[in-house]
Amino acid sequence: MKTIRAMRIKGGCVILLLLATLPGCASTSEPGWTGSGASPFDAARAECLQQSQDHDEAGFEACMASKGWRRPR
Repeated sequence: MKTIRAMRIKGGCVILLLLATLPGCASTSEPGWTGSGASPFDAARAECLQQSQDHDEAGFEACMASKGWRRPR
């Protein structure tokens, strides 16, 4: 009985360890953007659009990069 319980605990620990080591990648509904450890996409996008009101694409992408989002070329 003890061995079965020990195996369950050990198996649970292994699963938690695997989940903890997965890289954190953010996702979005906007195609082409990727983020790792990024702030929420919609909030970042809204703030960066407001900051680059003249629709400066380079400024917008620099702002998004500062929030952890990248658009591969």
